[in-house]
Amino acid sequence: MQIEPITRDYRHLEAINELAMEAFPPEEYRSPSKMIEMAERKELDFLALLDQGQFVGFMTVMVHKTMAYLFFLAIEPALRSKGYGAKALKTLREHYPGKIQVVDFESLDEKADNLAQRIKRRNFYLRNGYQETGVGLTYLGVEYEVFASEKNFDFEMFKELMKKINVEDFNPEFKSLQKSESRDDYGKKQSL
Repeated sequence: MQIEPITRDYRHLEAINELAMEAFPPEEYRSPSKMIEMAERKELDFLALLDQGQFVGFMTVMVHKTMAYLFFLAIEPALRSKGYGAKALKTLREHYPGKIQVVDFESLDEKADNLAQRIKRRNFYLRNGYQETGVGLTYLGVEYEVFASEKNFDFEMFKELMKKINVEDFNPEFKSLQKSESRDDYGKKQSL
């Protein structure tokens, strides 16, 4: 998988706009034009994901010291469940060598309309080598769980990174989470 910086005149910008609107709920959505502005200010890397020149998705990454935070990852709907998400995470590790990869995603909530999607997303990161950190956060009205690629997750460094996010009304609240008893396919072995 190849990556390319996304700029104002990027050739796949229309597809990126459509994917961003489809992939993220309104409370999480950030317009690609805003992400491009943040990339121009060197606040993050906004990267297109390509497979032999075909646009397959994008990721937004923030780097702080020894940490690379996957802020957004989106794969084209027709290409989901075809291994592109795993390839994107592999590309992330290769592009930011020596950095601990950190991701957050919506916490499991029995009452959530998208519970099945949340379970699938959580299992995806577990299958790809990410681990529970025991840290959760809430921002913009949504609760998230934080996973990392390494056991030596530095919570203080993560809080520093979060303070660097220049998004209106972004003021995350952190909390400690109890690690699940089973790491294997949450929802299959544990009942909700």
